[in-house]
Amino acid sequence: MEYLTVEQARNLPGLRLVLTRGVPGPWSEAAKAIFTLRNVDYVAVQQLAGDDNPELVEWTRHRNAPVALYEKEAPRVRWLELLDLAERLGSGPSLAPEDRDNRVFMVGLINEIAGEGGMAWNARGLMFHAGIIAQGAGAAENPMYRDYRYDAGEVEANTAKIQAFLDYLADHVKAQQGQGSHFLVGSQLTAADVYWAYFSNMLELLPPQQCPVPDGLRDVWAVLAKSIAGYDPVLIEQRDKIFADHLLLPLDF
Repeated sequence: MEYLTVEQARNLPGLRLVLTRGVPGPWSEAAKAIFTLRNVDYVAVQQLAGDDNPELVEWTRHRNAPVALYEKEAPRVRWLELLDLAERLGSGPSLAPEDRDNRVFMVGLINEIAGEGGMAWNARGLMFHAGIIAQGAGAAENPMYRDYRYDAGEVEANTAKIQAFLDYLADHVKAQQGQGSHFLVGSQLTAADVYWAYFSNMLELLPPQQCPVPDGLRDVWAVLAKSIAGYDPVLIEQRDKIFADHLLLPLDF
């Protein structure tokens, strides 16, 4: 993927989408897919993982990705803000169900996957913990750990929350299949399918030909699967079908 620097992008018109460069960060990958599926053009702006990103902070007041900046509107950083923007600007099939009950369920489900305190938030804490064990206590001085509120005392609780969610999601996928649907919500592709497709990489990365990352990063992302008791393969089967039918491969980051 081609990226612009903050300096190159900040005065451009239209949508500028700040994304983590060089790694398949699930928040960034899901945001890219949401805008692509909604036929919204954007220019990609680089954010460097683990870096202070001072130019980005000066522009957006945010250090992390994704950040969506549309014309002169305020920066958008939360997953629901990005989805709302894609729905407003885009065209074609909506990624939000028309049925109110399904729409409410979709929002709650994505928040359990990608929101603060959700599966990915807790998984990131496990990855930080593994990094400290491997590198020594000094690694905890990394400001990123502080910004994400890493707490070694919460590792056991984080693991239990992830396990409970994965068990719940597997049961839900099977219930959907029993209704004749391979989608997570109703009988159509929604943002929930998109978010699970990319965030499931934290559980089991796509194969190298579809997700070309260094072996070292694969080792880091393997921490989650090694930390829990296990997970139902139906979770990955559902993910793979969504990629095969609706999303672009290989990942380009």
